[in-house]
Amino acid sequence: MIKDMKKLHSLMMMYAAMGAMMPFSEHYKEAQRQLTPQELEQIERLREEKALERKLKQGLKKWDINGICVIALNRKNAERKAEKIVALLKESCA
Repeated sequence: MIKDMKKLHSLMMMYAAMGAMMPFSEHYKEAQRQLTPQELEQIERLREEKALERKLKQGLKKWDINGICVIALNRKNAERKAEKIVALLKESCA
């Protein structure tokens, strides 16, 4: 039985070495190509849309406070978030 294990081990090592020496397929090369800026923007937009859908499913709501769209559980939290956003905007402009 030990001889069979040694044969199996050497056979598997041989296949592993052969696989390591094989060139990559076209599919792999296509997956590794660089994305264009338009594709990156589209991916980011889809990611943001799905995140918004998830938040709305969790029970959060969209609030429009002084022209700022905020996603929060209730009005009080939305106002607090809007105040923080306004403070950050004022800080970054100063």
